[in-house]
Amino acid sequence: MPSEFRGGVRMALRRRPTMLSLAAMIGLACVVLAVLLADVLVQFKALRGGHELRERGAVVFTPYYGSNGPTAVSEREVTDLVNMIRAERAYTAVIKNVRVNNPQFAGGTPTVLFIGSELEETVPDLELCEPAPCAMRGAEVAQPAEPVEIAGHTFTTFERLSRSAAHFETHLGAVPLDERVVLNLPPESLPRLDRYEREEAMSRAVLLDVGDSELDSYLAGNAAGELYLVPHRVAVDQPKRLSGIMVMSTMYVAGLAAFLALVLLAFAVTARRTLHRERAVFAIRRTHGASGGHLAVRLAGFVGVVVLLPPLPPLVGLLLVGGPLASAAGWMAVLVVVIFLGLWGWTVKHQRGHELKGR
Repeated sequence: MPSEFRGGVRMALRRRPTMLSLAAMIGLACVVLAVLLADVLVQFKALRGGHELRERGAVVFTPYYGSNGPTAVSEREVTDLVNMIRAERAYTAVIKNVRVNNPQFAGGTPTVLFIGSELEETVPDLELCEPAPCAMRGAEVAQPAEPVEIAGHTFTTFERLSRSAAHFETHLGAVPLDERVVLNLPPESLPRLDRYEREEAMSRAVLLDVGDSELDSYLAGNAAGELYLVPHRVAVDQPKRLSGIMVMSTMYVAGLAAFLALVLLAFAVTARRTLHRERAVFAIRRTHGASGGHLAVRLAGFVGVVVLLPPLPPLVGLLLVGGPLASAAGWMAVLVVVIFLGLWGWTVKHQRGHELKGR
């Protein structure tokens, strides 16, 4: 059997220029398609997150600042947001400004703060530790060597987040958490954050089922501290933006998939011609006792060296990267195997058709 497989490989390599060109195009198309598919998976998470927020009548904000330094958000507005979070009508996060004046915080690992139990209800696939306060670490983050202290809480143990965990943020989209420390804080921690963190928490707040008068009060209170927030109702603004992103990503994937289909079609045409030219070789092997299984193994080598071998090593490399790329590479590897099996079955059937015609 191994000799039959090698014979199939040699059969493909005898048409080296054509087969190597097809193999290179198949490998490249599969790898690029995996990268694009990873982007689509990330955007799909964002789309799901947007749907959940629209169902809750969410309001988000675009911030503008009246001074170069941190804004002076009043304690009253912070307290109002704390009360809304306690009533499960809001949540917030600090993604960019966690201890910006202390680069060694959490061992230098980027840190995200989450405040609000509604995060888990409105953000799909985000499984937070509980009860707050508690700490988690991304799949690529080692256990911090030193305790992490913030807002009066000290964290010494860190649960592990599932691989490819992501937080949906209405302006940033899906924020990967594989390489971040995640701290889940109770609402009363918000006033104890520093000025930079409070400022971001106020601007990244997501208000759920909020009335016009309550929203106006929130905007006016923040504006008094020179934090000017422009509100956006997710049900109105997000569908257009996210739909545009998904349409663009889908167009790229569909275009590359069509290119891959054309390359596979070109291989099928070349394989058909090759089998026609090699029909005498197959007939001779039959007369010397080769079974149908032997010839099928030879054809597996012929198809595999062009269709299966080129894309699998780089796809395995992407699997080791982790995150959305790993998920996309896994799906792409399964698709490559299915394509190989389909083309292998087609070549076996075609070769047997030649045998029947020759009798």
